[in-house]
Amino acid sequence: MATKKKDKRKPRKPKVDLMAGMPRPKPISFRGTIQHLEQARDLPILGCWVMVGWQEQGITPVIVARLKADNRVVYGAFVVDIYCLGVKNALWKTDVSRNRLDRDLFRMCSGTPEACEASLAHEIIYGAVDYARRYGFEPHRDFAKAVLVLDPPAVHARIHHVEFGHEGKPLFVSGPYDNARAIVNQLMRTAGEGNFDYIGLKAVRSSLDE
Repeated sequence: MATKKKDKRKPRKPKVDLMAGMPRPKPISFRGTIQHLEQARDLPILGCWVMVGWQEQGITPVIVARLKADNRVVYGAFVVDIYCLGVKNALWKTDVSRNRLDRDLFRMCSGTPEACEASLAHEIIYGAVDYARRYGFEPHRDFAKAVLVLDPPAVHARIHHVEFGHEGKPLFVSGPYDNARAIVNQLMRTAGEGNFDYIGLKAVRSSLDE
């Protein structure tokens, strides 16, 4: 019996639950944290990392770490969907050891993290935010604080030519924390029917067809 050929043009739905891999900060002094964040851009960048194979996955953690004078680390971590939704999650830590950073990197990247240039890390994050906003999607609420670990958008030229969207249009890959129906309805309004793709939305599609 003939079988239907699989459409190879669309990427597979990511198997890794990246949202679950983001470590949440312990209770801390909010005032002290904000003070450290406001000073973060004066610190040298220690390193930047993404997940191996991020281009094919379409979603990746992006971590930017800065080194304090006492050899402690400030870092911001962002779950970035380059296909559609931009920054889906964000957090920051302001006083961790380098060993703790290594452990967090391994967990967030679901294995060995891939080091990248600071310019690429910033291009992925800011570019994804700009792309998502074209379709009415704002970054995660914690982005407003975590972004203080990054350099301002104009500091790094976008020289890596990161492609946002997939094959020229948004591709929504439904995740466990997404309000899929609301997202598809938003894309219908902003992109228009036929101008975006989606994966993992059988229930949503059925409801839209009713």
